[in-house]
Amino acid sequence: MELFVIRHAKAADRDPEQWSDDSLRPLTRDGAREFERVARRVGKWRPGVDMVLSSGWLRAWDTARILQAHAGWPKPARTKLLEGSDAGSVAAIAAFLSEQPVVARIAIVGHEPVLGHLVSALVSSDSGLRLDLRKGSVAWLRGAPGAMELCGLLVPAMLRTR
Repeated sequence: MELFVIRHAKAADRDPEQWSDDSLRPLTRDGAREFERVARRVGKWRPGVDMVLSSGWLRAWDTARILQAHAGWPKPARTKLLEGSDAGSVAAIAAFLSEQPVVARIAIVGHEPVLGHLVSALVSSDSGLRLDLRKGSVAWLRGAPGAMELCGLLVPAMLRTR
């Protein structure tokens, strides 16, 4: 399996007065533009995946739509699996992934801290590895869940020009 774990792009700051429901907090204009560059690079790096699953929260969903538009990846599908924020969420996502075909190429778009914990668990459940994904980052993994190899990590700052 190839898995792309993507944290949503830079979003507006938390502001309960403006977004009483945090799931409606949008990407910033700069965050969306920066992630378009990431998506184009990822599309060249890995030109296709079988499915894109995303949290339905606005900032993650819009990040997944940018992947569709600029990486040429499939239309995303919403899943509540990527909206959780605890260890149970990590276990549920890992269980879902372990049920997928070995040849599957899957992208998931969601939130920290779950995604960092997920990558750690997929690479090795006993390694103590802890990865914090920056906003707009893409982690590329390959192998079987629990023994995956981290093949690449792309963070938006890598594509910034001076």
